[in-house]
This record gives sequence, structure tokens and C-alpha cells, in this order.
Amino acid sequence: MSTPSDAFETLRDCRNLYLKQLGALLLESGSLGAGAIQVIQEAAGAYFDEMVANSRRGSFQDEAGGLTASRITLVGEEDLELGIHLDNLTARLFDSAGETLWKLHLRFVTLLDRPDLSKDDNPLGLRGVVRGIERMLERAGSVTLDKKLDLLDLLADFLKDRLPALYVELESFLSGAGVTAAQAGIITSPDILRKGQNSASTADAVNNGILLALQQALLARLPAMPAMPAMPAGNGLGMGMGGGANFAAAPGLTTPQAGMAVQYAAGGALAAPLSQSTLERLISRLNELDQQRPVTASAPISGAPSLENLIPGLFDATPQPAAARPSINSSALGIPAAAPEGLAIDTLATIFKAIFADPELPDALKAIISSLHITLMKVAMQDATLFTGTKHPARQLIDRMRIAMLGLPRDVPARHPICVRLGELAGHLRTACQGDNATLRTALDEVNAVIEARALEIIQAADVYLPMLLQLDSLDGVSVQVGQVIDQLLARPLPREIRNFIDHTWRSVMLRNAQQGGADSSEWLADKTAIEGLIWSFEPKPALDDRKLLAGKLPSILKRLKAGMEAVGLAPVEQTAFLDTCFTLQTAALRGQNPLSAPGNDRDMARPPNAPLAATPVAGKIEAGGRILRTLDFAAGQAPARRSVAGQPGDWMVIRDELETSQVAMLCHRSPLGQRMLFFNPDSGLALAIHPAILEGQLRDGSARACGTDSLFETAARQALGEQSSR
Repeated sequence: MSTPSDAFETLRDCRNLYLKQLGALLLESGSLGAGAIQVIQEAAGAYFDEMVANSRRGSFQDEAGGLTASRITLVGEEDLELGIHLDNLTARLFDSAGETLWKLHLRFVTLLDRPDLSKDDNPLGLRGVVRGIERMLERAGSVTLDKKLDLLDLLADFLKDRLPALYVELESFLSGAGVTAAQAGIITSPDILRKGQNSASTADAVNNGILLALQQALLARLPAMPAMPAMPAGNGLGMGMGGGANFAAAPGLTTPQAGMAVQYAAGGALAAPLSQSTLERLISRLNELDQQRPVTASAPISGAPSLENLIPGLFDATPQPAAARPSINSSALGIPAAAPEGLAIDTLATIFKAIFADPELPDALKAIISSLHITLMKVAMQDATLFTGTKHPARQLIDRMRIAMLGLPRDVPARHPICVRLGELAGHLRTACQGDNATLRTALDEVNAVIEARALEIIQAADVYLPMLLQLDSLDGVSVQVGQVIDQLLARPLPREIRNFIDHTWRSVMLRNAQQGGADSSEWLADKTAIEGLIWSFEPKPALDDRKLLAGKLPSILKRLKAGMEAVGLAPVEQTAFLDTCFTLQTAALRGQNPLSAPGNDRDMARPPNAPLAATPVAGKIEAGGRILRTLDFAAGQAPARRSVAGQPGDWMVIRDELETSQVAMLCHRSPLGQRMLFFNPDSGLALAIHPAILEGQLRDGSARACGTDSLFETAARQALGEQSSR
């Protein structure tokens, strides 16, 4: 990697082109004025300068997490919702621009001479664009949240279609300036990006880098191979070698195999691939091992070295049972570890070892995956794209099997219907697969069918909780009506003590009676009349008739207030203090004074209408028909949610229940008015309805997260790479 001699001028010109084209792009959207565009350009330019000057080593995990860590500290419900939408904007832009941005990133590695440059620190990365949009929204002043969110939606739809072309133009500029793209393998410790938060193409590049680094780490641990003279054709190996660095494909060797030999030559000294006849006999023997049948060693092929001498461990006439067999690696098979086939076998073995060491995976799933070890070994030896493509059906098969078992306990028995079905599919695949992708894709389709059928079954089973979920929605409607009455009362100038009583204690009283009997019930109407009468009692009563009227009404008002305070459990000392305050105000009113106009009784002290209440999540439950729906909601009334939290029925999530315990459950339904999420897991018995604002908070603090968005295969590869690097 060489840095261009005119790197300063190239950086300057690239920055100017970037900001110019970004401004033109935003202007073309028709959604922003010149002032707003200038704010975005300034923030994006400042981010560019900051990243160019930054010399620290970064991490891919920051980029995967969106912009949460880098944004301003958010306070309040509106800022919380805006922050989540900014994160979603980042993810949507990654979905479309990830591939072109990755190519541009590789050229910046060269331009800045920074092998440790993470995508998080890319000067032209999406951080700069989204930071500019965030800065523009900060300066929007009194613009409502709904308008800001609508603008974000418009910009997301526009930018996800147009940003890739901008990055292509910038990459073309750098290419024309002589800036070459760095090799992905030189980038230091790239962490895996979470699937679903970033584009599939970007994840491909990162995950391939992990698998490349894993193979290079395994190869580097082997003894160095001495330089060998070129071998003549027809030697049974079909490989020319010059100093152990230059490789040509052997006769009959598939293109992926040859590509693997060339791709990983730089990581260490590769041995010659097995000859085609040796490879075929090796696969044949693996088929026999996979089916656990005793076999007899075949006679050596004419013109080729004896397989019994080359790989004697493969021809044990009485193979061990699968449960007792040691880890299958190149050494156990007698294959040179530095050969491409040996390297593929050992790479797969380290990945499987990491999967089996994962304490979170059910043992039943590990057993099923273990049964496919030899099958995937045959695939790996014949198809190097197993290690270079995240969409390879073998990798997807492992990932989807894990998803098929989400929500099952770690000690789930092998007789569970899902385990039985996956075991049947694995057994059929072991018999039918000879290393071809077509058989793998068929098996993958069948596993996907298992996932879909299970999701449909769980969602249908959760239907019995829908009436209880809708009951919570009806309470939302009552909360809105109560809130309207309370807001009207608080719009008047009132002493602080009276304001707090109405906003908290009497709101709870009215909610309680409205939820029990409805907003038209006599109890609720009596609550409303009593609180209105209390405020009237504080108004001046100079006339004798007014004083008589107050004397007649006051006993019933105080009796209703006393009953309400008792019902919601207000402490006796607080009741006494409140009634003393009322007596003082009423005495002033009887003397012709107006205590409501006293200093400090300002309307501005009132909470704005429809403002969210400061509330703590409260656990509860609804029982009906012998079933219990647990709830995480708010004690005080909340207006229905305007926007729902991301997620679709059928998605598995880790959530925190009322006992602060992590639970795995499927999102099955949303309530139409309040957007509450109904999570259900028949295997754990969990049925939980959670308010969307509470779930948003859990997602932001990390106590809730989506399940199955990361790849089991790639996560295990990353874990294996970490273990190899620590040795």
C-alpha cells in the first residue's frame, strides 16, 4: 500500500467535490432550503476534517450500532423518538450505499495510509451525512416532532436512491487521482457488522475479512515451507511452485479451489492441493464415515502415491462412533494442514468448535449442527465460496437452524417437535449431499418452511390474548378523555399545591373510576363535578348568596375528595395538608379575596396540554379465561403512541420483563390504538404486553434487542479468530 505523493491536494479536492455534490443532491430533493443545506454541508465538512485528523484505531462495532454514541445526549420523549429515527435513517442508508461506500473506504485506507482505518472513521462515511441532518434538525427550533420525522422519511427515501451514485463518483475521482484500493485483508481487526443494521454487501466484505484473517492465522501457525523447484506436469499434484508463493491450478481442480490457493498464499506457505483422484477418494471416505459404516480401503490409483501412506488416518477400517470421535481436522485425516483442502477443513473445525463452546445455544441444536460437520467439510473442500460469501447456502443453513430454535430453553429435549424435524432434515442432507449447493438450497428451503410454520403457529396461539390487549387500548381512550379534563383545569392559574393535587392525585382517581365504569359513568362524572366545584370554591364570594351556595356544596365536595384520596392510597398526613390548604384558600374567598390571582399562580407553571407525564414503568396483569397477560405499562394515563417501534409479527426479541429478567419471545400482535406489543413464547409460558415507549427505552439501553439478526456462522468465526490471535 503506497500513499500518493500529492495526498494533501487529493484530500482537499475530494472534500470540495463531496460537499459540492452533497449540496446539489440535497437541493434536488426539494425538501430543504439553502440555509438548511448549508448547515448539513458545514457539519459534514467538519466531520470530514475530524476523521482525516484522527489517528486513533477505530472499531467496526460503533458503526454497526448506528449513531447513538456520537449524537447529542437526548432528553425527553420527543428527543428519544427523534434519536431512534436517526438511527433508523443510518440503517436504511447502509442498505443501499454499503457496497459503494466499502469500495470508497478501501481507497481512503490507501490515501490516508491507515491500515487501521475503520469504517466508523471514514471521512466520507454516513456519519457525516446524518450528523449534518441532525444538526439541521437541532436548529429547526419550534418545528414539531411530526414534521421533523416526516422530513426524515422524505430524506431517507431520496438519499437511499441517490447516495450510491455520489459515492461511485467520489470513488471514480480517487481512482483517477491514482489512489488504489487497499486489500481488505490488511485492515486491522475488523469487527463484524450486525446484519439488518447495515447493508448485506458491507457485511459481506467485513465477514469475509474475518474468515480471511482466520485462515491466515491458522496458516501462520504452521511451520514455514522451504522453497521448492517447479514440478513437471503429470506428477499427480499438477502444481508449479516457485518459492512457495506462486500457484497454478492443478488439472481437474475446480476454480474455487484454485482461487482459494491463490487467495491465501500471502498468509503463509501453502502446500500443493490434493490431486483430483485423491480428493475424490477422500470425499468418498468421508461419505462412509458420515454414514458410520465399516469400509475396506481401496487399492491405490495407478500413477498416484498410495493414499494409505499419504493419509493413513483416513483408512481406519473401524471408524469410531460420532459421539466418541475426536474433532475432525486435517491432522485427524492425515491431510497436510497447509494444503488448501487441509486449510478449509481446519478453518471449518475452528468455527464448529466455537459454536459448540457457545453456552447460550441449546445442546440439541449443537448435536444437530455437529451431525453436519462432515457434510460441510465436503462442501468446504470443493467450494471456497463457503468462506467468501455470506449468502452461501451452507452458512445460511446453520444460521437458519438456530433461528428455527429461538425461544426454546437451553435444555430442550431432543424429542421436541422442532428438534425432531431439524434432525430429520439434517439426516436427509447427510445422505443426499455430495458437496453440491442445490441439495443445500433444498434443505435451506425446508428449514425456512419450519421457521415460517412455527411462527404462524405461535402467532395463532397468541390470538387468545388479543381481547386482553384490546382492553389495554380501551384504557388508552379513557386516558385521553381524562387528560383533556385535567389539561383544561390546569390551564387556569392555580396555587402549586392545588396544581400538583389535580395533576397527580385526582388524575389517578378519575382514571381509576373511568377505567372501571367508563367515561360516562356516574362515578367519573361525580369526580369531574367535585374537582370543578373545588376550584370554584377558591373564587371570591363577596355576596351573601354565593357564601350560602358554597356552604351548601362544600360538604359534598369534601366528602368526594376524601373518598377519592382514600381510594388511591394517599397518605393521611398528605390528605390533612391538602385539606388545610383548601380551607385557607376558601377562607380567603369568603372574605372577598381572590387567592387564585396571588403571585406565583401563573398559567405558565402548568404542564403543556398533551405533554408526556413523567412516569415509571409499572408491572401488572390481566386475567381472563384462566390465562394471564402480564403488562409493562404506566400507572398514569398515557396518550396513544403516534408511531410504533420497529419490528414485525414473527420477529424474535430479547426483552426485559417486570422482574428485570431477560426473556426471549416472539412479537405476535400490536394493539391498533396504543401500539402496545404483545410478546409470546409458548415454550417459556411468557405472554407480555409492553408499552412502546418502554420498549424503546429498553432498545436504547441494550436490555432489549432483536434475535437472529447476527449470523451464528460468522459470530463463531469471529470468536475463533479471537482465540487464534490470543495464542
